[in-house]
Amino acid sequence: MKKKRIWSCFVLLGLLFLLAGCSDRRIYKIGVSQCSQDDWRMKMNDEINREIMFHEDAVVEIRSADDSNTKQIEDIKYFVENGFDILIVSPNEAAALTPVVKEVYEQGMPVVIFDRNINGNTYTARIGVDDECLGRSAAHYALHILGEGAKAIEIFGLKGSTPAEGRHNGFVKEFEDNGGIILASGPGNWNNEDAMTVVDSLLREYQDVDLIYAHNDRMAIGASEVARRHGRDSIHIIGIDAAPNIGIKAVADSVIDATFLYPTEGHRLIRTALAILKGQPYERETILPVSSAVDLTNADILLLQNETLNEEAGKMRLLKAQIDDYWAKHSSQTSLFYASIAIIILLLGVGFLLLRAFWQRSKHHRELMVQNRLLEEERDKQRILNEQLEAATQSKLIFFTNVSHDLRTPLTLISEPVAQLADADNLTAPQKTLIKIANKNVKILQRLINQILDFRKYENGKLNLRLTEIDFNQAVRDWMESFYSVARKRDIKLTIDGPAANVPMPMAIDTEKIERVFFNLLSNAFKYTPNNGVITVWYEYDNRCLTFKVSDTGEGISERDLGNIFDRFYQVDRIHPKGSGIGLSLAKAFVELHDGTISVESTLNKGSVFTVTIPVRHIAETTITAEKAIGDRDVETELDNIESSLSFDADKPIALIIDDNKDIQKLVGEILDTDYNIITASNGKEGVRMAARYVPDLIVCDVMMPVMDGLECCRHIKNEVSTSHIPVLMLTACSMDEQRVQGYDSGADGYLSKPFNSSVLKSRCSSLIMNRKRIKNLWQSPSSAVPKEETGKSIRKEALPKNDIDSEFYNRFLKILNEGMGNQDLNVDMIASQMGLERSQFYRKIKSLTNYAPVELIRRLRLQRGRELLISTEKTIGEIAYEIGFSTPAYFTKCYRDAYGETPSQVRNTLVK
Repeated sequence: MKKKRIWSCFVLLGLLFLLAGCSDRRIYKIGVSQCSQDDWRMKMNDEINREIMFHEDAVVEIRSADDSNTKQIEDIKYFVENGFDILIVSPNEAAALTPVVKEVYEQGMPVVIFDRNINGNTYTARIGVDDECLGRSAAHYALHILGEGAKAIEIFGLKGSTPAEGRHNGFVKEFEDNGGIILASGPGNWNNEDAMTVVDSLLREYQDVDLIYAHNDRMAIGASEVARRHGRDSIHIIGIDAAPNIGIKAVADSVIDATFLYPTEGHRLIRTALAILKGQPYERETILPVSSAVDLTNADILLLQNETLNEEAGKMRLLKAQIDDYWAKHSSQTSLFYASIAIIILLLGVGFLLLRAFWQRSKHHRELMVQNRLLEEERDKQRILNEQLEAATQSKLIFFTNVSHDLRTPLTLISEPVAQLADADNLTAPQKTLIKIANKNVKILQRLINQILDFRKYENGKLNLRLTEIDFNQAVRDWMESFYSVARKRDIKLTIDGPAANVPMPMAIDTEKIERVFFNLLSNAFKYTPNNGVITVWYEYDNRCLTFKVSDTGEGISERDLGNIFDRFYQVDRIHPKGSGIGLSLAKAFVELHDGTISVESTLNKGSVFTVTIPVRHIAETTITAEKAIGDRDVETELDNIESSLSFDADKPIALIIDDNKDIQKLVGEILDTDYNIITASNGKEGVRMAARYVPDLIVCDVMMPVMDGLECCRHIKNEVSTSHIPVLMLTACSMDEQRVQGYDSGADGYLSKPFNSSVLKSRCSSLIMNRKRIKNLWQSPSSAVPKEETGKSIRKEALPKNDIDSEFYNRFLKILNEGMGNQDLNVDMIASQMGLERSQFYRKIKSLTNYAPVELIRRLRLQRGRELLISTEKTIGEIAYEIGFSTPAYFTKCYRDAYGETPSQVRNTLVK
């Protein structure tokens, strides 16, 4: 305990040293959204960047919208989504930017408005200039140099921006009140090109112009160029902004006569933003004073001041860079110092650990000796338990073998009568199908019992060989004949690759056992190879051994299962097995009886290759013809995958049977065939596809299936809009309550355990269909219909099934119809396309929910809307007819009379009375 405390002290000391060099300092993120990128705003951006250098706890990012409302809205959303602490905005247009600024402000993010304003006061602070006062100053200056009666043209900024409105109102009022005359105004949109176009047009129209007043310097410079081009050098030109590199320089170069300084105050913006973030006092409304005009008397001085200011700013940036460099060096040296201390502490800790490990080594050695002794005792106990388990297993196998012997007698008594009934000629087609299913499964049961007994004989050493001298080449070709019909039905390419048919391959084998090996390998290849696959039988022969291979392009076997497939009762697919798990183990036993070997090579999703090698021996000089122990019918029984063709009776509902067992499909199909149109699917994935394609009235689904089980299949069907209304009856061998709960949780409407009674199955199916019809009848009930005396009411949603997916589907349908009701060309195909369904799927879905065909339902809803408009509005009958999508008022009148027993005119007359 004392050593642990010492070690804890070392660790804590190291952590304290490491944490001593760390500081948690809040860095504020300030986002600036400029509406444009002119010289005045570049000056402001320089002031902002210069000011931020004095605040180590803040960073700033400036984005320009380039006079685009859309881009400025995107910039604002960018700042919000990236976690900026405060937003500074110069709105491009007040009306367009007010909603998004208001939304950001109401979400709790501080907003500072500068330069231009928004509509309303949804901001934290505002810094601006009195633009009306600026306009009055420009008017006062113009009258001062021109005198009373001066005639002026105004080039204003972007419509909708608050500076343009203020500069216009102040100038016009002051100019006209003092004897000036405004000849015309034109939009320059803050840029040189648009201003030049407008000035050119106005100067052509007005010859007597004394002054051009532009809302910024760029438009003023453009106006000056156009005036000179027209030879109107006498016109005085005034601008606003006084940016050094444009406005003031233009005055100094005599391009324009004067400009008015529009304060930038970038430093004030940053200080106000930080005061808001830090909870310090600040002015919510700051109106900057307007300075005097800039003309030839002071332009050179201002340019010189600006140049000096830029030099000083450059020096400041250089100084800050040097300070940052010194601070980085200091930080790295500090980190190195603390790292050195940490390394020393760690070295001391390592030394202590090594010493501690040396102390504990002897102790661990003693403990290991004790553990080894305990393990040896446990091993002896495990060996005894294994012997007892093996004895118990053998007892169970003996019991199982005895039971299998006992089953042979009743199975023989069953098989012969069933076989005779299968060959009878006086059975009806359904009876013949059912007896064939029984006969097939009797043979499967016989084969399984024989395999179990043969395997037990092999384990007990009582399975003997009965060698016969045969021509293996001819025998393989005879065995292959039994599989060609199955290959043709499934479009599988079955090929044989060996010596020519006339080349003899004599050898002594137990024909029945090797045939069963061949049958097992080839039947497995068919089971796991999809339709249109390839199965190849290859063999070669020499004087020492025979080698034959069966390869396929099927599912393949994983590396985890590859080493176990020859074990008894082992199955690769433990959830959905396709066999008993004894076939390959018995095949291996038969091959080993011939002193041969069997092996497998496989790749997942590419296929498998089984290789059998048997030494060649002879017992006679001549060969005999090998008799087939396994006939064509046995192969058909094992690999029956034939699907029946679809033929629908329009008067019968459609039932979809989903089961991986073809016999169960046929059995259920025969039971329901008289009352339903039957379609089938072999797994859940295929069942979902068939349900979406045919939209059946009922689904009977097994639970345990490959690819997709029944529970997942049911969930897909109930969550799909086109199939959510279909009742699902689950068929399963699982009868535990927990498994039933899983079935109902997945959306199943009913549950039936195997083995089932045909009458119960029919009754449950009929009950589910009738329940669905009752829901349909609710739609047609008096409470949901539209009687003549009922006015102003739409078809009630309460008549729909209480199903979220179905309600959502119907609401989407109503929304599409209401939005396009006035479109005469709106039809079922267009609505189905917008709903994402094929026409047939949409028809069956609407029909199943409302009992109306889509065309009838659309007409009824249009007439309902027309009745509402007749009662609640004063629109003419013609206007109403076109508004609800009828091609002519006459056709609307006819349909209305058929539905309500009176004409629209009679309804109007009744309301007037």
